[in-house]
Amino acid sequence: MDIIFETPEGRAFSIEIGFFDTVLEIKEKVQKYQGIPVARQILVFNGQVLEDERDVEYCVLFQDCRVQLLIADEPQINEEESSPSKKIQLKIKIPSSRASVPLEMDVDDTVLRLKEKIHEMEPIPVNRLVLLSNREELQDHRSLRDCELTDNAEIDVFIKPTAIRSGAGSSKRAKKGTKRLKVMVLPWRGTVKIPVEVNPSDNVKELRKELEKLQQRSQINLPVEGYFFIHKQSILDDDKSFRWQDVANGDTIEIFRGRVTNGS
Repeated sequence: MDIIFETPEGRAFSIEIGFFDTVLEIKEKVQKYQGIPVARQILVFNGQVLEDERDVEYCVLFQDCRVQLLIADEPQINEEESSPSKKIQLKIKIPSSRASVPLEMDVDDTVLRLKEKIHEMEPIPVNRLVLLSNREELQDHRSLRDCELTDNAEIDVFIKPTAIRSGAGSSKRAKKGTKRLKVMVLPWRGTVKIPVEVNPSDNVKELRKELEKLQQRSQINLPVEGYFFIHKQSILDDDKSFRWQDVANGDTIEIFRGRVTNGS
């Protein structure tokens, strides 16, 4: 038998269907002859939406009956969700190499995942790695996208100090000469190094006191969010002495914004 389909625009057409066809099979015939996708078709008869699994007999369709054909809007595709994740190439500056090492990552990878990939290249425990971009620390839970890392971004790799070692070694070092050291401090976002004198046996936290004095005299600007020190690609432990951490006269100590807890 033939049934007549009517669209909201007033267009009508008829299609021959079988007495035992299901609604889904009817929709497939509409798609075949009219090019309307099955997923966008809504068939209504006597005010009721016809369900795909029902057949002609159940829906009480008869010769030349009129069925409303409504066409649903095409589903909107979220381009951000549908697009494949973007790959970026990072330049990793690791302590054991003078040159940057290229590393491909996905922008949706976390900083922690990046540390794990670096650990595969360098036998350094993940919990001792500190990564910085533009002299700011990258937090483990954030994605590379959130950190605004782009292709060819440079990542500086530093190592957290280990726990304080105990034994005779430390006492022997402490008994060495007490001649003061002159270290060169490179401020955060600064280019001119500032000379500061410290005692070799002093803990590094004493350097903070000296810098605070300089800040009071407007000779240096310290990050208000907190900061830590880098010496020869390693993070200085505030609770260890300069001598213990092999800081020598004339060495450069850089200031980086952020707070780093001691690794185990």
